[in-house]
Amino acid sequence: MTPLPALAQPAGRAVEINGRTLDTRGLQALRQVEATIGQVPDGRYWYDPASGGAGAWGGPAAAYLGPGLALGGPLSANASGGGTGRVTGVFINGRELHPLDVQGLSRIGPVYPGRYWWDGTGNVGVEGGPALFNFYAVLAQRQQAETNPYYRADSSRGKSTYVGKGCAAVHGRLRSSDESSSYSYYVGC
Repeated sequence: MTPLPALAQPAGRAVEINGRTLDTRGLQALRQVEATIGQVPDGRYWYDPASGGAGAWGGPAAAYLGPGLALGGPLSANASGGGTGRVTGVFINGRELHPLDVQGLSRIGPVYPGRYWWDGTGNVGVEGGPALFNFYAVLAQRQQAETNPYYRADSSRGKSTYVGKGCAAVHGRLRSSDESSSYSYYVGC
């Protein structure tokens, strides 16, 4: 049995990033990315050169390619389907976030409408201002809290505290000196 000949790659690729078909430099950068993640199907995509995030045009972030690649044109506000501030009102590096981006980020902490910058190392701040926090550090702390819960109980005072899996629960008697006193509870995630 003779092996089948390998199919030749098409001479041109139909990959558009940030509204522009890739030029020679962009195709070279794409080949470097593909060496790591595998072939990127032809299609329309957005790429944030400041943070390194990327996704299908009109969609949420789906990949991290690394910052500073020469891929396509400038990132536009409507890359994830919004752009006017009426979809989520949350802009990062000029792109209005897709609702799924906001939903994912809200699992880590509150997400407030506004205009922010996010760099390739995870530092985040309000546009024109200093870094407020590092997303990756917050994520690591959150994961640590989920894997190493904290629990403390003081039965003599009728109090207990649990922190773990992204939640906290505290309860205790309203008057610790009175065993007939009712309990108060706080639970938050």
